[in-house]
Amino acid sequence: MIDTPARHLPLDGTRNLRDVGGYPAGDGRATRWRTLLRSDELTRIPAAAQEQLIEMGLRQVVDLRWPEELDRAPNVFRRSDRVRYTSIPLLKDDPTPHAGLAGMYLHVFDARAAQLADVARALLTPDGIPAVIGCAAGKDRTGVTIALLLSLAGVPRETIVADYALSAGYFAQPALARIEEDDWRHDDLLVDSPPEFMDAALEHLDREHGGARALLAREGLRDPDLDRLVELLTEEAT
Repeated sequence: MIDTPARHLPLDGTRNLRDVGGYPAGDGRATRWRTLLRSDELTRIPAAAQEQLIEMGLRQVVDLRWPEELDRAPNVFRRSDRVRYTSIPLLKDDPTPHAGLAGMYLHVFDARAAQLADVARALLTPDGIPAVIGCAAGKDRTGVTIALLLSLAGVPRETIVADYALSAGYFAQPALARIEEDDWRHDDLLVDSPPEFMDAALEHLDREHGGARALLAREGLRDPDLDRLVELLTEEAT
């Protein structure tokens, strides 16, 4: 019997670090374990936890936060000589107050496709993966980006939605890893990740943009690039 790797990785200084491996991806394939991770901000993780990630094979950190967030709370890998650090601010500002959370997800697909394509290109660079993609809580900016990549890989919509919805639970329950008391993630938090929001976003992606592949293709990613990315993210299911 093959042991399934843990999906949630409770490393000190994180609350919502997860692996998106093991999901069905069509044509007898599944997403690779320990290849693409999603996370809340990697700003307070101690050296031992950093080493754990590197030992798992981590090669790149893609940080989706705003520049002011990066200045206020730098990513611990920003100056690493062992892991590539890539900053791709997914949003220019926060549209949530006037668009709502669900509207923000649509906005990313409608107005920030170029940044999503930059994420895909980052993963395609030599030693671009294994990678962790993260923002502040690891659920909104990260959630939309991961949803696009999983959709490209052929993961069913209901599985992508279920993966997105996991975030709320990891903030509602006591942290499984050590979180410093002065960290905003220390106490239990009410964090929304309503499955219907991501379901609507993926419906919008298909209806208005022709799906993940078409959206990325319009931003200059060629079919060989996209095929290669799918190959990197998936493997034959066992």
